[in-house]
Amino acid sequence: MLTIVGVFSGWVKLGNTGTVTAWSLTAGDGLLKSQTPYVIIALAGVAGIASLLLFAGIARTAVRIVAALTGIAIVGVTAANWGEIASFVTDNFPSSFEATTAIGFYLAIIGGVLVIVSALLPAKKKK
Repeated sequence: MLTIVGVFSGWVKLGNTGTVTAWSLTAGDGLLKSQTPYVIIALAGVAGIASLLLFAGIARTAVRIVAALTGIAIVGVTAANWGEIASFVTDNFPSSFEATTAIGFYLAIIGGVLVIVSALLPAKKKK
């Protein structure tokens, strides 16, 4: 959930133009356009399904592996998105123009890390 909240929260502050959400980047609002938020939302959905399967106790080992890989992917794709943004700003704007991360970016990263941690936590023993 935290990753999804992050995508819909402030993602990047672009100079003096204000803060835009990752979701608004899919439409090209705020000088940039990116399809990466769709991937992040899809990965968050996979993490949600994995959490439900873990809660139900279905295929614990396989689901733990999928959850851990999904968390790593969320962190990686989110970081890669920042790389895309930084590269675009460096290539297309004067050096005085700054793009800085906002709270939503960090929420998405924390969400991915929590997915990884949840995959590594010990399961409750069945009686």
